[in-house]
Amino acid sequence: MIIVLAIDALEYEKVQQFGCDNLKQQYYGKTDISEFSEPRTMVLWSSFITGMNKEKVVLSGGNNEMWSKRWNIGDTLFSSFKDPIVLDLPGFSYDLLSHEKSRNLLRRFFEAENNNEKEAILKEYNKDAIEHHKKIKEKFLEAIKQRHDIVLGYFSAIDVIGHLNFGNGTMMKTLYREMDELAAEIKNIPDTKLIVLSDHGMKPIGAFGDHSNYGFWSTSFDAHLSSPKITDFFKVIQNL
Repeated sequence: MIIVLAIDALEYEKVQQFGCDNLKQQYYGKTDISEFSEPRTMVLWSSFITGMNKEKVVLSGGNNEMWSKRWNIGDTLFSSFKDPIVLDLPGFSYDLLSHEKSRNLLRRFFEAENNNEKEAILKEYNKDAIEHHKKIKEKFLEAIKQRHDIVLGYFSAIDVIGHLNFGNGTMMKTLYREMDELAAEIKNIPDTKLIVLSDHGMKPIGAFGDHSNYGFWSTSFDAHLSSPKITDFFKVIQNL
């Protein structure tokens, strides 16, 4: 079984800082996303699953239309598998309404006129992100018990919460350790190859966080990678 932990905004430096050895695995590094004009979530995951730079196509519909983009399975790496499970992945099985709620709360936070209003919105924003994370994690844990040929779970909490809380070291460490524990659980499953992949990392902007211009990758096997592009994982996974 192939398992992909698709973790939005997993930052290389934080993986190192927090000692997340299960996320690092034996082989790990930064991905090269310099071919893209901006490190945008929908663009990068669309490029990952199709094996091609899809920036122009994804952005051509405008910012609002971008989020509703869904690729047919025949255009993606999942077409090579008999029984794939893909949870919440942008460009394929994205929970549009749930993530739209997060973006609306983020916008309201920066539009709020006083600190009390900001604090209330931040509390709701963080709670909503954690509840969504728990829902996806529950589905993911059930899926990996069913022995599909490939299971991909997309986890967005590190990105969503990081945008407004990146300066909160305790909160971010908790999120990273949570994902590290999940990776450890996967590594105990026999006959499993694990890929950990992020679209981009995250850099500090004061107390907040913004997308960085590289991503993170790791594998439980030697895929002969050094500084891969996110599109390179299309062939890596198909070759497995």
